[in-house]
Amino acid sequence: MRTRSRQARRCPLCGGRMKKDGRTPEGRQRWRCPECSVNRVPRNARGRAAMLRELDSFLARLLGGHTLAEEGRSFRRDRAWCWRVAPVIPMPEMKSHVLETDGTYVNGRCLLVLMDGTTGLVARVRWCAHESIAEYRGLFHGVPAPDVLVSDGMRGMERAAAAEWPGTRLQRCLAHVHRDTNRDLTHKPKSQAAKELKKLSYRLFRVHTAEEAARWGEALNAWHERWRGTVNERTTAKGDPSNPKARAGRKWWWTHERLRRCYKRLERLFRDGSLFAYTDPALLAGGPVPRDTNGLEGGINSPIKRMLDDHRGMPRAHMMRACEWKCYTRSPHPDTGTLLDSYLENRRREAEKTRKETAAGQAVTGDEPGIGTGVDWNEFHTATRYPNATD
Repeated sequence: MRTRSRQARRCPLCGGRMKKDGRTPEGRQRWRCPECSVNRVPRNARGRAAMLRELDSFLARLLGGHTLAEEGRSFRRDRAWCWRVAPVIPMPEMKSHVLETDGTYVNGRCLLVLMDGTTGLVARVRWCAHESIAEYRGLFHGVPAPDVLVSDGMRGMERAAAAEWPGTRLQRCLAHVHRDTNRDLTHKPKSQAAKELKKLSYRLFRVHTAEEAARWGEALNAWHERWRGTVNERTTAKGDPSNPKARAGRKWWWTHERLRRCYKRLERLFRDGSLFAYTDPALLAGGPVPRDTNGLEGGINSPIKRMLDDHRGMPRAHMMRACEWKCYTRSPHPDTGTLLDSYLENRRREAEKTRKETAAGQAVTGDEPGIGTGVDWNEFHTATRYPNATD
């Protein structure tokens, strides 16, 4: 028979050793005397201040570039409750001059991040399966419309921004534009037209004023005038019957499809004003406008990936919660005390709800079976002998 610990609390009535009886909604140990049925919560048990210190030490290990395994198994066991504290970034109330947005994938899930381009603080986050118009609209909904939105140019994001913030200007990330150009033209293009267009794309990063942007647009138009015939050249299925496109049933296609796509992309972005929005004097009156999403990539996405690399092997739920904590600590007003109070309040409500359900289930209704009204064993058997073919 297991003996009770000498460290167990003593009953104030009978003096006997008490047994542990769960915890209070605040996380304090509750004791109960098996003889007197007396409940007691010691005053020196863990309270809010102790829980806050545990939460802060947990976050210091989680976000500080160290692994939780360095503290040992006892540390992970004692701080296991910290994973249930959900960090929620409040909805921004003030309008931002510039917002940057992008999505990063974590173990099959996508984390959409909305960051203030001026301060570098996270304004809002949202988990989703993949980037889509509906998910970006959910991210933007309720946030005051900024003057400029800087993004990687995903079409779903642009449509969501146009629906939620009709008056917001878009700035396409020039790093992504150049990356798309390299994908279409390759790093070492062979044709003269592709070489000139690629050289023109390198000049994007040397544009700093509205006058330089206008000259770049004139150079793009001059390139199109020189190579108009090449861009509009077509190939017919009759002229190239062995081509896979011809076997697929197409009658014609653009001969230099990648070159044409690259030019059309640059021409569309320049015409829409989303290529050099950072040079617009009307927008610069409210503050500087970044020309890429490097602040978001290097300030939020990269630290998240480094943190997950430090804690390899975590389950998906812990990985997602760790990413939420990383973004919350970079929000305008992080306050772990407020989050802890919300967590304790939710636990108190759940405990109260469970207590009421248990009391309702134990209430006497008069329909309970009494003595002699149980199941009769003979009701499951028959007096007729089961036929046996071997007799």
